[in-house]
Amino acid sequence: MISAKALEKLRSLKVKKVYLQIPEGLKTRALSIAASLEEKGFTVVLGLEPCFGACDLRDREAKQLGCDALLHIGHSDFGLGTSVPVVYDEWFSDFDPVRVLKKNLKKLDKYDFIGLASSVQYADALKKARDFLESKNKHVLAGKQGRLLLGQVLGCDYSNVALIEDRADCFIFIGSGSFHYSGLAARTAKPTFFIDAETDSFTLVHENRDTLEIKRRLRTEKAKDMRTFGIFVSTKPGQSGMEVAGGIRKALEKKNKQAFIISADMLTKEKIMGMGIEVLVNTACPRIYEDQGMLGALVLNPEDVKDI
Repeated sequence: MISAKALEKLRSLKVKKVYLQIPEGLKTRALSIAASLEEKGFTVVLGLEPCFGACDLRDREAKQLGCDALLHIGHSDFGLGTSVPVVYDEWFSDFDPVRVLKKNLKKLDKYDFIGLASSVQYADALKKARDFLESKNKHVLAGKQGRLLLGQVLGCDYSNVALIEDRADCFIFIGSGSFHYSGLAARTAKPTFFIDAETDSFTLVHENRDTLEIKRRLRTEKAKDMRTFGIFVSTKPGQSGMEVAGGIRKALEKKNKQAFIISADMLTKEKIMGMGIEVLVNTACPRIYEDQGMLGALVLNPEDVKDI
């Protein structure tokens, strides 16, 4: 259940009591993971708060509860300083994209230079896709910089894509769910295909880009007529945007808007209900922008403010 590398790291740190942090997609395995750790001699505290990435560490809670380390499942190191040691176990998927590519190779006939991207769990799948496409005489591109793995993207970081965009004829994203591939499709003018590891489907998704831009413009036009803005700053350690929030507030006040900096660990409709906030400007995780209908207010990104 837990990788040998992660277990070795926990033991090298002489950990006795570990705080276990698991993302939403793996919650169904949480108890079996905890039981496996306890069978190996660790005392486990299982965190129940939602986890959206390595920017969302619960090291303060781990320390408060007397844990020697935090075991963070499903994401790679974001580079944050922490109050207790953090051991990352990425949980790489064994998904093989080759069978999907074989079925859909004709759809790639007109593309010679193919850019690849994936979320962290599918880093091994990306390498398999690269080897297969190269065997079919395709030129395969994948960016690599900083702490990110080859071709890896985060919801807030598509820099690996930016490195190769000018040379790629198209992109293929390997993963599951719509969050990462929709973010990629919105950031590039190149055709973008999505290999869904859960359904074995191969879909052209770049056509969503124009729709997304139309929706963004409609939101900014609507915001022009609104007066009360909440600028959201998260207390999650890797999402704090106080400096950005201060600049946004000044920009909104110049436009004769009422602007307040608001903060929470996790933003929900209930937390702002009754306050009279008409527009939220999100400085935290881009996922919040995707949750427009759940917050009871119009949601903008920081770059949208200039268009109000």
